[in-house]
Amino acid sequence: MEKGWLQKQLGIIIGVVACVCVFALLHYDSVLDTEKVDVDKRLYHVGVILDSSIMDRGWNQAHYEGFLAATQELGVQIHYKDYISDDQVEQAGEELIEEGCREIFGTSFGYTDGMKALAEKHPDIYFFHGSGVETMENMSTYFGRMYQARYLSGVVAGLCTKTNHVGYVAAIPIVEVIRGINAFTLGVRSVNPEAVVHVRWSGSWDDSNKEKEVANRLLDEFPIDLITYHQNSDVISFEAAKRGIRSVGYHYDNVGEHNGSMVTAAVWNWKKLYIKLIKDCIDGRFHSRQYYLGMDDQVVDIAPVFDGVLNEEQKQVVQSARQRLAEGNWDVFYGPVYDQSGTRRIREGETLSDNVLLYDMNWLVQGTEGKIGDGNE
Repeated sequence: MEKGWLQKQLGIIIGVVACVCVFALLHYDSVLDTEKVDVDKRLYHVGVILDSSIMDRGWNQAHYEGFLAATQELGVQIHYKDYISDDQVEQAGEELIEEGCREIFGTSFGYTDGMKALAEKHPDIYFFHGSGVETMENMSTYFGRMYQARYLSGVVAGLCTKTNHVGYVAAIPIVEVIRGINAFTLGVRSVNPEAVVHVRWSGSWDDSNKEKEVANRLLDEFPIDLITYHQNSDVISFEAAKRGIRSVGYHYDNVGEHNGSMVTAAVWNWKKLYIKLIKDCIDGRFHSRQYYLGMDDQVVDIAPVFDGVLNEEQKQVVQSARQRLAEGNWDVFYGPVYDQSGTRRIREGETLSDNVLLYDMNWLVQGTEGKIGDGNE
């Protein structure tokens, strides 16, 4: 009797297990069947907010190509919101979250308030603010030590100029832009102490008409034979080339598109960083922090100098400076460094902390002509 009862119970258990297995197999087959389930539901979604076109030949295109590399490497799906102004960030972010994005990248300094509001409202989403300076529990910031590449491009400019007058069209008077002007000027004067960098402001990241106007005004006022800029695209390089003036580009390697008029460019390479940041979140390894990466991390560099611009001796000067920066044992803002008035800002043997570099540089170095912000537009 007991034996028969046990056999009956065992038969029931085996039957239940068999049913569960069949159900599981049917469910598994339905997940694999792309005709029954939307394939996008199996992807990891990442949102990106940009302030202009992904094909702007500058800042935004450099980011786009970084995310494209992440797509190819990790198989994630990227959702883009472009031409987003500072006051539209929250709305764009909400739309990306609605589309299923688990990570959101904002790529403009002006997105600070919008990114903070989104991060506070959505603690289960990871946020990354490019060029931002404020972190939260679920938001990191990231940027590159572009001042290193700016310094190197300044070395090239200092070797190229014959008139010792170099132009610089800056965008908005924030620390990031001031830091770039100073680094570029230090690079110029490291090889050409007599050179002067003339600084004027467009007041915008992406106003091509204003950029052309300011550039032409600079070229009319001074005997400039080389110009650089801090805007999203290479509009100024094209404008200067019309007058036979060479340029140093920014953000993106467009040297080959300018028929020799662009001698080099300070460029971004976001590919490795974006792959890392996205993969860390997928793997559950997000940690709120501030990423500030330089040449030794391969986030910034200069584009190869256009053939015939420099002789062999000059190329070696540039390469030596590049090697020092890439090794990480020396940096651009090592003293002594003086400002426009001749006041020593950095003592010999000392350097600026990252805190000063990111938050507290409000002066221009010796060798610049022009003021910060108002009065130069």
